[in-house]
Amino acid sequence: MRCAHPDLEPEQIGPDTMRATRSQNLVGSLETLVTDTFHALLDGLIDYAGLFPPAQLDMPSAMAEFLAHRGEPASFLLAHFVAPAARLPELATVLGHHPSADPVRLAVLARGGADAAALQKALDADLRDLLEAARRLGERLSADVIELRLPEHGLEDAVVGTAERLARSGPWRLTPFFEPSLLGDWRPRLARAGSAVSDLGGGAGLKIRCGGLDAAAVPSVEAVAAAISVARDGGLLLKATQGLHHPLRHHDETLGAVVHGFLNVVAAAVMARVHGLDTTEIGEIVAEQDGASFTVTTEHLAWRGLTATAAQVRLARRETVVGFGSCSFTEPRDDLRALGLLPPV
Repeated sequence: MRCAHPDLEPEQIGPDTMRATRSQNLVGSLETLVTDTFHALLDGLIDYAGLFPPAQLDMPSAMAEFLAHRGEPASFLLAHFVAPAARLPELATVLGHHPSADPVRLAVLARGGADAAALQKALDADLRDLLEAARRLGERLSADVIELRLPEHGLEDAVVGTAERLARSGPWRLTPFFEPSLLGDWRPRLARAGSAVSDLGGGAGLKIRCGGLDAAAVPSVEAVAAAISVARDGGLLLKATQGLHHPLRHHDETLGAVVHGFLNVVAAAVMARVHGLDTTEIGEIVAEQDGASFTVTTEHLAWRGLTATAAQVRLARRETVVGFGSCSFTEPRDDLRALGLLPPV
């Protein structure tokens, strides 16, 4: 039996009903998107990471892409511009040449280190670079996220030391997302990371890497499902990255492997929270390749026999699965249009 999260009210409808209502409910006005399940599911879903492979644009091109996407109708999908801390001086120079009324929100990628001490030393440099960029750009720049790969040695000390250092930083409050690798012997590593981050008492999250440039970089369905479960059980935020350009899990001919889909990951995290799913059940959603099994109407998100209302999706997005990083904005945007989840151009 599935037990609902105590502060949420799950609803269930049959799969025949979901498929019958799909076509008439996947609607198309941006006014509707503001208040319904579509907006709850998609708002601020994508952190733009055009600096990173496989796109790997130079800084001027990546910033120009980001600012251009902010001016289009689907701009509500965008959240942060992802930038390595070491490249913030370059970012400040480039952004200084772009007039912009709204500040650019940064997700800063920390330099990291091989152990806790090295990570802390690098973090000092990260924060110095961020403060200097803020000094140069003023209100044109904001930052509320910093992402750090956890070292194998001193993992717990790295989490605690980072939180203590960030508590003394300014001018913004930075939410740290700690990344344990989901490859190799991932189970004890994930458990240790989840426990350490949970012990901080809130305001922090896990980052999961869902792919890479070769098949060996794609974690298993079980690993992704376990990470979703750990985040849910620990009250942690969750951000995904890498290999998630497309909504649905599918076979990638270039990699020669089945790769993860961002709709799978987000829907799995939402349903895990709403319905108290165990890791095996979460994995079934992560592994789903049939697009007809997912339904989004103005009232609810559904996967097979499970549903979540717009309010439940919004709460899960705010308190659990915050979004994913992608080096492409156009691919996920266009795929969402093809699925009927965004209005056509």
